[in-house]
Amino acid sequence: MTLAYGAPEAYSAVLTLLLGPALVLAWGALHRPAAAEGDDSGPTAGGWGAVLGTGLFLGLGATFYSLYFGVAVFAVCLMALIAAALAVRAQHTWRAVWPILVRLIGMGVLAGVLALAVWTPFLLKFLSGKASLGSGSAFHYLPESGSRLPLPMTDFDLLGVFCLVGTIWLVLRAGSSRRAQALGIGVVAIYLWCLLSMAATAAGTTLLSFRLESPLRALLAAAGVFGFAEGARAVYQALNEPSRFRIAAAAVALAGAIGFSQGIPTVLATEITTAYTDTDGNGDRADKRAPSAVSYYREIDAKLLEQTGRPRDGSVVLTADTSFLAIYPYYGFQALTSHYANPLADFAARTAEIQRWSTLKTPQELTDALEHCRWRAPDAFLFRRSGDDYTLRLSQDVYPNDPNVKRITVTFPKALFDAGHYRITDIGPFTLMVRV
Repeated sequence: MTLAYGAPEAYSAVLTLLLGPALVLAWGALHRPAAAEGDDSGPTAGGWGAVLGTGLFLGLGATFYSLYFGVAVFAVCLMALIAAALAVRAQHTWRAVWPILVRLIGMGVLAGVLALAVWTPFLLKFLSGKASLGSGSAFHYLPESGSRLPLPMTDFDLLGVFCLVGTIWLVLRAGSSRRAQALGIGVVAIYLWCLLSMAATAAGTTLLSFRLESPLRALLAAAGVFGFAEGARAVYQALNEPSRFRIAAAAVALAGAIGFSQGIPTVLATEITTAYTDTDGNGDRADKRAPSAVSYYREIDAKLLEQTGRPRDGSVVLTADTSFLAIYPYYGFQALTSHYANPLADFAARTAEIQRWSTLKTPQELTDALEHCRWRAPDAFLFRRSGDDYTLRLSQDVYPNDPNVKRITVTFPKALFDAGHYRITDIGPFTLMVRV
């Protein structure tokens, strides 16, 4: 399931696979009725092993994908509230909350330590006032799927049936199975997040709830596995345990697994088409057709290394062909869209500065502007040629429209560049300008 629906965002697929087990661990750490009754004398770590596992997962989520990290934290906090309510009701004292709170804090501390490995530079800038959460627009996306609740259990396909079985099992076993409780709270947390995302549109933003369809399917599919196993066992016992029933159940499970696996290429049809038609870093296409302009990237890279005399991570390049930066690790002056730009970068101000550069009249004016740039200025420009001018395709945030970006073309006059200030090289449809 995760391969089919999580592959387009591979970094999120890792967390999707681990979400279900992590929720079971978190519920085991926070809700311990046996310990409250004084019957926790077995060979266990008193729930602290589960605290460790949950903290590690949350820390991993913070370093991989902040959206899933936020959803996982939300689900764990919801678990803590439910566990606290159950503990207070069972023990008739508010002191029952303290062990739960201590374990929750332990998870948070461990996750925070791991998250600092990635978030420290941003937090330092944020605390110093050099960065603002308002400088990015990552939450400014509202496709049609984000305006409604995802209900995969109502789909008339194999996955829909499986999710329906999982939903039924979660409801039937909510009072008796800790696995059902953990997965069920995770599902409830995702639906609450979706509702909050819808409410957030009134404030001019979203919580990107459409990105949660993959983990929702994963949780319901995991519940479906338990539901199918327990349902098959119940039918087996109701039929007086016929000798061939197990073979029949195994055959049904195998047929379902094969049927779903064979449908994965259909689910990923768009991604597979892209894989075959896209030009790779070597300038080749998998379908053996003529490559795109990407085939010139290797020559551009060679010229950049030759003319700058620096390694790739020592140069800043301004280009709208950001796939070049995906293959060759130069620093980019501007991101493709504000939604994927680092909040430290101040995307809108950089776009305005690029547009201002294009209005200058002489090479010396452009050189002076670059030398006084508030950020590290580009060491090279990679343009597309358009007649006697050079162009960059930039973008602007136009949320709540879908698509949520508007492409704008910034044209640099040829007169802004001369041999005295730049090394000018035409390579295919590109023109490379390296500052002298």
